[in-house]
Formats: sequence, C-alpha cells, structure tokens
Amino acid sequence: MTPKGRIIIIRGNDTDIYKAEYESTSYQLLIKAFTLLSEQKNVRIEIITTSNLAANKKEIYSTALEKQGYNNVGFIHIQKKQDTDHYYPRIRDAKSVVFVDNNLKICEILKNSVMLELLSKRYQHEESFTIAGINSGAMYLSELIISNTGDTAAGLGFIKNCIIDTQFIHGARFKSLVKAVLGHQEYVGLALRSGMLLIIEKGYKASCFGSHSIIAVNAKNIKNEHLTRGTSVYKKNLKGHILTDGSVLNLISGDPIKNHLPAYSLNFTNRNIIL
Repeated sequence: MTPKGRIIIIRGNDTDIYKAEYESTSYQLLIKAFTLLSEQKNVRIEIITTSNLAANKKEIYSTALEKQGYNNVGFIHIQKKQDTDHYYPRIRDAKSVVFVDNNLKICEILKNSVMLELLSKRYQHEESFTIAGINSGAMYLSELIISNTGDTAAGLGFIKNCIIDTQFIHGARFKSLVKAVLGHQEYVGLALRSGMLLIIEKGYKASCFGSHSIIAVNAKNIKNEHLTRGTSVYKKNLKGHILTDGSVLNLISGDPIKNHLPAYSLNFTNRNIIL
C-alpha cells in the first residue's frame, strides 16, 4: 500500500540549533519543510522525545517554531511505555509529529504500543499527515537502523525501503552503512551531511533540499553473501549517488528520478572496503 502521509528527514548544522538566523539548523530546516508542504500554520504540531535534556529546553523548541507563525505546538515527554496511552488523544489530533530523540530508548518504548499503531495508521491512510525526525530522531523512523555499535537494529518502521544515517562522517560510519546495505539489499542507504533536508512522499519519492549533500548507496544488483567484520570485501555493481538540493531519488529502485536536477554517480567497486 502506498502511504498517503509524508516523512521529513533532517540533519541540521547544529553548532547552535536555536539561533534562528542560521538557515541550516534543525528547526530552520523543519520550518522550510513545513513551508514547502503546506501554507497552513495553525495545525497542531507535537514534538516527541524521551530525552530529559530536550524536555528541559521545550520552550526553546516551541519558540523557534512560534517565531515563524506556528502557534499550535505541543511537547510530549515520554519516559515509559505507559505514557503512550496517556498521550494517545494528542497524537490523534495532531497534523504533524516531530521526533527529536537522540536515544534508541524511543524505539523500545513505542514498540507494540497503541501510539505507534496510531501513527503508522495515520501515516498510511491520511493525506498530508506528516512525521518528521531531527538528527538521531530521523534515523529511528526507518524499519532498520544503524545502532551506536555500527550494527543494525529495529527502528520505528515508518520507512520500509531505506536505512538512514544522520550521524554520517567518513570512515567508520560509512563502513557501517555499506555493511548494512550489503546485508539488507532491499534497502537503500542514505547518509546525510549537515544542513540537509529530505522529504519522502508516497513512501518512495525522496526530494533533497539544503546546502550540502546526501550519499545514496544501492546494493540491489549484487550477489548477497555472508559478511564478516574486519574482512575486506570487493563487490561488483555496488552503486551510489551524490544528491544535492533539487535532486529526487526513487527509494524503491535506488536511482534518481528523471526530470529533476541530476545526481552525481559514484562507483564503489574500484576499491576494497574493510568492514
């Protein structure tokens, strides 16, 4: 089934995420996404976290949105699974939900919860219902995620066809993403650099915005083999693309969509990658 809702993926340039004049901060990118998707500013937005740090700064989060005219913002601080029942009515009434967590705890708390069931149902069936994730919170929106150890783990499951890395840097994180994609070839790997925004519509159409780039890794056309940590692998037909502002990617095929700004192709098969 094709989802009717939208997903927003954000990696902000968060040296100081609360300075509104910085266009590439998380909340400026979130505001840009909201502006691109709708002109309405009075719809209910709920910000979800399990982090005490984020909860202590909820006024700053709200202020960043309210300065741009979004005056119907709520803040949900979940600390245990029982909290999900309490906040169910607010999720039912929200038009947009934003995950700002930096802790995998959110996945465990929401697993098999009525809140996650409601979010999934609304994302599948409601036009313009929006689920956003900021930085680590964006990674957790996928069905499969890269954990802090570099292995794969279960995410929240809204996105079924890509693995998202918003902590990407060269080296270990890139190897972890490649390993994840090689082990799960039905997924496209997406590594976001800071200052990037990705809007996913219809469950597969991923539009890129921002000041930097996104690397897409595609292993759909290679032979699947068992991978061992620390070994060197050489894979024929391991493809990649560099996506910039205006590029659009098909998450099902892993290829750029024509009639949009071109993506730069990468060839990963000319070198060995030590996993």
